[in-house]
Amino acid sequence: IAKAKYQTPAGKQAVSEIGKITQQLISDLNHNHFSSDWILPNEQQLEILGVVDPIAQEMTLYLSKLFDSQVTVMHVVSNEPLSLPGRVYLPTENYAPISNATGQFPRALSLPKTREYPYSEEVVKEVIDEYNTKEQSLLDEAVAFFAQEGITAKRKLVEVKDIAENVISESEIGKYDLIIMDNGGSEEKDDLSLGKVSAKVSSSAKIPIMIVRNKREINKVLVPVDGSAKDEKALLNAKMIGNATGAKIVLLHVQEKSPLKLKPEIKAVGLQILNHASELLEGLQFEQRLISGDPADAILQASNQEDIDFIIMNSGQA
Repeated sequence: IAKAKYQTPAGKQAVSEIGKITQQLISDLNHNHFSSDWILPNEQQLEILGVVDPIAQEMTLYLSKLFDSQVTVMHVVSNEPLSLPGRVYLPTENYAPISNATGQFPRALSLPKTREYPYSEEVVKEVIDEYNTKEQSLLDEAVAFFAQEGITAKRKLVEVKDIAENVISESEIGKYDLIIMDNGGSEEKDDLSLGKVSAKVSSSAKIPIMIVRNKREINKVLVPVDGSAKDEKALLNAKMIGNATGAKIVLLHVQEKSPLKLKPEIKAVGLQILNHASELLEGLQFEQRLISGDPADAILQASNQEDIDFIIMNSGQA
């Protein structure tokens, strides 16, 4: 992640390296998160790749209407082969009798390796057919969901071993502008962790990705800035979202705590970063927040206190 290069020691101390804490942060978010290493196109239809999930579909519908988007609904299922671990049966004569009197133990045996015995072809076919019918039904329901709102969504059902890799590959091959998917973690309120698929896609995708948790509309957007070159991309995406939704933008700069009290000139650098970011949001409603602390914790705290619907930040990739 690029780090702002300030010539003064105070400036260097003030810069928060947001890229380093992004992966920690997005695993704790209870809000929609938007990775913005790339800029959404501003004057053309968006090509959205939506991964099948009820909450993700609602946000996909919301954004597709705002940006007159083309939507592809994708459902990726694992095609791992069905198999059962083999059982190893040993005849009782391979063991010597155990004598309580002498403490005799079974003699050493050379056990055969455990093998896998696949299900019979009939069982495999029956299970796969039922599984495919269920997955096809989920895709049908997703397409119908968009059709009810007047949007003709393309459909894509894919069977692969690595779901995340396929989503990433499809996003590149299909030349999409945005990926929208659910967080993939538990639906329990207190469990805010990302699932393996969403975590891998968010860290490796080369286009913007929106990870949806609970929010279904965008009224308030949080944009953490650190003074790095990547701020501009996040801010341009925030401006696009703000123009389309009328949402208020909250700019946040976090200065990491120091054993020494922050000097006025250090705070001045933080304000300078916020003011520079504000210049890219001309015509929008926005507020500035300058706080100190651990960047990930501070962003989470601000998102809860401000009732944020949407967080836009870079993914921390170089």
